[in-house]
Amino acid sequence: MRRTVPALVIALFGALLTGCQQAPKGHDQLDAVLWTQTAIEHELLYQQIYAAATRQLRPALADPQWDALAQAPRDLSGLPPALIVDIDETLLDNTPVNAKAVVDGGAYDYAEWYRWVEKAEARALPGSVAFMQTAAGLGITPYYLTNREPGQEGDTLRNLRQAGFPIEDIGQILTAGTAIGGCQQAGSDKTCRRQWVGERARVLLMVGDSYGDFIAAPNRLSAQRQVAAPYQAWFGQRWFLLPNPTYGGWYTAPYKDRDELPDARKRALKHQALILP
Repeated sequence: MRRTVPALVIALFGALLTGCQQAPKGHDQLDAVLWTQTAIEHELLYQQIYAAATRQLRPALADPQWDALAQAPRDLSGLPPALIVDIDETLLDNTPVNAKAVVDGGAYDYAEWYRWVEKAEARALPGSVAFMQTAAGLGITPYYLTNREPGQEGDTLRNLRQAGFPIEDIGQILTAGTAIGGCQQAGSDKTCRRQWVGERARVLLMVGDSYGDFIAAPNRLSAQRQVAAPYQAWFGQRWFLLPNPTYGGWYTAPYKDRDELPDARKRALKHQALILP
C-alpha cells in the first residue's frame, strides 16, 4: 500500500528548511555600494562632470588671472598651470573593499584597505583618464592630494600609471599629514598641501568627491554652508564635485566622528539626523 505524506507535514518541513538558511546580514553601506558599482546614473554623472571640467580647461588656461584656490588674491605671473585632484573615488574606484565588508557583514577593514593599495589594482572611474590626459596635453601639471597615508606613494604611483593617468614624478602625490614647509595639518585637512601647490603653480581647477577637497570647514552642515557661500559660483566652473555615497564627512557627522561608539548607537544617531515629514 502506497502511503502519501500529508501536505501539512510537507509545508512544515519546508518551513524548517527555510529557517535553517542564513539570510545575508544587514549592512549600512549595501545600497550605497550597489548604486556606485552598478547604476548607469553613477557612470553618467562621472562622465558628465568630467566633460564639463574638460571644457573649462582652455578658458582657465587662457585667463592669466584665473585661480581656483580659495585664498586672498595673489601674484600669478610666471606660475605654470596646474590641477589639484583627489584620488580615491575621484580618479580610482576602491569600492571593492567596501563591497567585501558588506558581503562579510562586518565593519570596514583597514587591513584589507592596505592590501588593496599594495595591489595597485583600482580601476579608473568613468571620464577621469580622458580629462587628465587632455589636461596633460595642454601642459597642465596635476598634483594628486590624497588622504592615503605616507608610505603609500609608491603603490599609488604604480596604480595611477597602470590606470592611464599622467604623472611624471612621485612628488606630485601629497599624502595625508605631509609636512609642507612650515605648514602641517593633522588628519584629512588639505589646506597646507593646497597652499604649497599654490606657491608653485597657478591652479586652474580642483576636482574631488568631498567638500574638504576644495575648502576646509568643521564637519557640520551649517558651518560648511557658511564657508562655501562665497564660492557657490565656483562649483561647475573652478571646482568639480563628484558623488560619493559610500563614505565621507557626512557619514560620520551624526555621531561626531566618534568611531569608538557601538554600531547600534551610531545607527541610532543617524536615525535622529533624518528629516521626517
